[in-house]
This record gives sequence, C-alpha cells and structure tokens, in this order.
Amino acid sequence: MKKIGLLLRVDKFGKYKETRDNIDTRFIYLFQKLNFEPILIPTSIKNIELFIEKMSLDGIILSPGGNPLKNDIRKKNEFKIIKYCIKKKIPILGICRGAQIINLYFKGTLKKVKNHVRKNHQIFGNIIKNKKIKVNSYHDLGFDKKMLGRNLIVNAFSKDQVIECFSHKKFNILGLMWHPERNKKINLFDINIIKSFF
Repeated sequence: MKKIGLLLRVDKFGKYKETRDNIDTRFIYLFQKLNFEPILIPTSIKNIELFIEKMSLDGIILSPGGNPLKNDIRKKNEFKIIKYCIKKKIPILGICRGAQIINLYFKGTLKKVKNHVRKNHQIFGNIIKNKKIKVNSYHDLGFDKKMLGRNLIVNAFSKDQVIECFSHKKFNILGLMWHPERNKKINLFDINIIKSFF
C-alpha cells in the first residue's frame, strides 16, 4: 500500500479564532478507494522536509482550499515541499489550490475567472481519449496557457481556455483544478489519472 502524504489546510475557527489544521473527510474515502495509506502532514510543522523524510512517503498531495496568494506558513511550507520533492524525486499532485501553488512556484500567475465556482463543465485536451468528460469546479482563481509556469504543459482545459490539468516536462508533478474527493461517487476517470500518476 502506497503511503501518500496529504498536507492539511489551515482555517480559523470560533470566537477565539483558533488556528486549526483540517481536511475534508471525503479525502479519506478517496484514499481508501485508491488503496492509499493517508499520512496527514501538519501545516505549521517547523522542519517539514524532515517530517516527509521520516514518513518515507511515496507521494504528496497539496490540498485544496484557501487563498494561494496569501503569504502565510502554509504557502511557505508548500514551496518547501515542492523544492524537497523535486530533489528527492517524490511525486506531487496539487488539487485546486494545490495546483495553483505549483503554478506560482514555477513563476506562473493567476487571475479571476468566471463560471468556475460550483459548476460542472466539459474538459478537452490530451488526457481525454474519445470520451466526453465533465469535471466539477470550485475555484474563482485560474490561469490560461500564457499564465502557466515554466516547464509546465497543458493536459486539459475548459471551453473558456482555463487550464484544468497540467504536468511538468521533467519532474513528476501533476495539477488538477477539479476536486476528485467531492464527487458523490469517485469516478473511474479520476481513479485512473491518480493511480497512474502515483
């Protein structure tokens, strides 16, 4: 069983604005469906590289949720994770915000996009093989081909040319702008993409 690290997201809760690490529990269902062992990575851990090394991870998922433009401890650690994983040849999958962070790491940019929040839309590109594939969408920040980071290549895009999936030319890095964990039933398309990646 592959051990896949899942970086937790940070949110403020309650009257006292407690800062908490958390993750959508649907990710655990997704991991079980993929036969992965989930290793939860605390966001504010000081030496995140050492933590990853000790866990002997087979891959990392950069989680969705939150503002990727905010320069906080989560973003700093996401950048550290990307750098470390490239050095150690550990695969990285970014989901929504995680994909946005990967794009920013490689000097890409983001822009406000319309009609990508709580929508389902068809995607096109080289990962689609003679099928009509629709994915969910929960993001108001996106990017097109001109805004894509260095050495990242487009694998799928929506009708309005917003990138939905990309990979790195050299490193084992994949970005998905949709949320596989949010589907009521995990579909075969998502399973095949994620399993073949890790």
